[in-house]
Amino acid sequence: MRTKKAMKNMMAAMIYQVVAIICGLITPRLILANFGSTYNGVVNSATQFLSMISILTLGITGATRVALYKTLADDDAYGTSRIMKATKLYMRKVGLCVIGYAAILCIVYPYISHNDLSKTQNAVIISIVSIGVFAQYFFGISNQTLLQADQASYVTYGLDIFKTVVNTILVAVLIKLGGNIYIVKLGSSIVFLITPVIMELYVQKKYSLTNKCEPDNTGIEQRGAVAFLSIANLIHQNVDLVLLTLFTDAKIISVYTVYYLVVGKIKQLMQIVTTGMEAAFGNMWAKKEYEVLNQNFKGFEFVMFTFTTVIFSCVGVLIIPFIRRYTIGITDVEYCRIDLAVLITVAEAFYCIRQPYMTLVQATGHYKETKNGSAVEAILNLAISLLLINYIGITGVIIGTLIANLFRTIQYSYFISKKVLNRNIIEVLKRIIWTVGTSFMIVLISLMVTRTIVFSKGWLGWIFEAVIVFIISCIVSLIASVLFYKNDLKFILSVGKRMIKR
Repeated sequence: MRTKKAMKNMMAAMIYQVVAIICGLITPRLILANFGSTYNGVVNSATQFLSMISILTLGITGATRVALYKTLADDDAYGTSRIMKATKLYMRKVGLCVIGYAAILCIVYPYISHNDLSKTQNAVIISIVSIGVFAQYFFGISNQTLLQADQASYVTYGLDIFKTVVNTILVAVLIKLGGNIYIVKLGSSIVFLITPVIMELYVQKKYSLTNKCEPDNTGIEQRGAVAFLSIANLIHQNVDLVLLTLFTDAKIISVYTVYYLVVGKIKQLMQIVTTGMEAAFGNMWAKKEYEVLNQNFKGFEFVMFTFTTVIFSCVGVLIIPFIRRYTIGITDVEYCRIDLAVLITVAEAFYCIRQPYMTLVQATGHYKETKNGSAVEAILNLAISLLLINYIGITGVIIGTLIANLFRTIQYSYFISKKVLNRNIIEVLKRIIWTVGTSFMIVLISLMVTRTIVFSKGWLGWIFEAVIVFIISCIVSLIASVLFYKNDLKFILSVGKRMIKR
C-alpha cells in the first residue's frame, strides 16, 4: 500500500511538473514580451521577499509531519485532530502576519530595489502578490502538511494543476484584452486564493477532523530544531535574489529568473517526488521496519541519482539554445551567458543529489542532529556571495550557491550513512563519481552528435535537438547502470512490475 501510494504521488507529481513547466514558460514570456524585463524582475523579487515570511512558521510543518506519521499509522483520528488544530491556529496567525509584513514591504522595498518603477507601482505589485501568499498560510499549508503525511499529496497536485492551468489561461486572456501588469497579477492572486479554500473543504470531509478538542502542541516538540533548519534553509534559498535586489538592477534579476524557469522546475520536481517518499519512509521508521527502510532507500537513492544524471546532462547541453529562443526579440539585457548556464546547472544538480538524504532526515525526525550543517550552508552561501557579487556580479552569487550546495550534500549523506543506515560513506562517493562520469560522457557525446546536425532556429529545431540529447542521455545512463549498479536497476524494475500488476 505504501509503495502504491508513493507511486501514485510520483505520477501525480510528474503530471503536475509537466504542466508547471509548460505554463511556467508561457506566463513569464508573456510578461517579458508585453511589459519588459524590469516588471518581470520586480514581480519575481517581490514574490521572493514575501516568501520569506515563512520564517514565522518556525519549522512547524516539518515537525507536524513527523507527529502525524505516528497518529496516522495508529489510525488515531482524535490525535490527528489535536495536532491539526494546533497547527492551524498557528498558521492562521502567520497568515495575519503576512498582511503586516506586506504593508512594511510596500514602504521599504522601493528604497532597496534598483528599478525604474515609482514607489507606488512597487507597492501595488507587492500588495497584489501578497493576496496569494496570505491564502496559502491562512488556509493551505496546514492541510497540505496533513495530505503529505498521509501520502495523499496527489490531491494537492491536482489542485496545483488546476491552479496553474487556469492562471496561465487567465494571464493570456487579460493581456490579450489589453490589461496592464496590475490587472494581470491581480487575476493570478485571485486564482491562488481559491485553491487553498477548496483544499480546506476537502480535508474537512475526508478526515472528519473535529474542532472539539484541545490543540496538541506536545507532538511538535522538535519544533525548535526544525525551526533552526528552516531558518538556515530560508537564508540559503533566498540569498541569491535578495543580494541581486540590493546590489544589481532589476533586469539582472530577470536574467536569473529566466534561467531558473527550467532548472527551478526540475528542482521542484525532485522535491515533490521526495516529499511523497518521505511519508513512506516516515511510516517505515515509525513501525521500526528498518530492513525494509534500508532496501527501499537504496532503490530510491539509485533512482534519484539516475534522474539527476539524465536530466541535468540534458539541461547542460540544451539550456543556452533554449534561452536563445526564449528571449528572442528582448534586447534590454543580455540573457545568453554560458558561465551562468554551467554554474546553475552544476549547483542545482548537487542540490538534487542531496534530496534522498534530506528526505530520510525529515522522515526520521533527525532535525536537531543536522542543524549545524544547515547553519554552515547558509553562512557559506551568504559570505561567498557577498564577497564576490561586487567583483563578478550574478556569477559570484551562483558560485556561492554551488559551494554551499556541495557542502550540504556531503554533510547530509555522511550523517545518513553513519547514523541511520549504518553503511560506509564510500557508497555515496561512488555514486557521485558515477554521476559525474556518466554526465561527462553524455554531454561529450551529445555535443559531438548535435554539432553534426543543422537545426532550425525555431522551437521545432530545439525540440528535435532535445529529443536526440534525451535519447543519448537515457542510453548512456542505462549502460552505466548495467555496468555499475545492476542490482539496484533490477530492484527498481521489479518494483515497477509489481505496481503494473496491481
